[in-house]
Amino acid sequence: MTLVEFIKRSFEQNYDSMARSVEGLSQHELSWSPSPESMSIGFLAWHYGRTLDRWIHSRVLETSQMWEESWAEVFNRLPPDPGDTGYNFTGQQVQEFQSPGAEVLLEYALAAKNKTLEYLDGQDDDALERISITNPRGGKINLATMFQQLIWECNQHGGQMAYLRGLQKGLEEPGYSGGMLEARAKDAG
Repeated sequence: MTLVEFIKRSFEQNYDSMARSVEGLSQHELSWSPSPESMSIGFLAWHYGRTLDRWIHSRVLETSQMWEESWAEVFNRLPPDPGDTGYNFTGQQVQEFQSPGAEVLLEYALAAKNKTLEYLDGQDDDALERISITNPRGGKINLATMFQQLIWECNQHGGQMAYLRGLQKGLEEPGYSGGMLEARAKDAG
């Protein structure tokens, strides 16, 4: 398996797991958090889409984000601030976030994930090591490092969403092992 394929599979699996945490939740469940300083599932799903959208469009492609083109309006966050991703939000800002319904959250996250995969379709392992972008925290990083960070972030927040869902709904499917593993086992069988 190539590095590009590994990254693509990681994003597919993460999206599937994230969608599983979001699907079927009521507005109350999407907006619930265990404390005033905690993020909700809706906030985390929004942040997932925003993070991918910003990194791929602003940092890699150096184009406007999907957020600026239409999605900020869908989320009722006008004017569309390209830096509005939830990063460094205060507890008050997190609590003031108004989550749209599950379908909107998943549609935006899916569009951001698909754009990421589309970009990766045009790359090879050498390009991931060779191409550098500006790191917003200073200096330069190559694409391999950027994608490593994005996978880590998506995994971290995906786990938070699953945990928050579990706090609200309890254990739903004890045999669940991450979506992609089950799909691949079915394909192989």
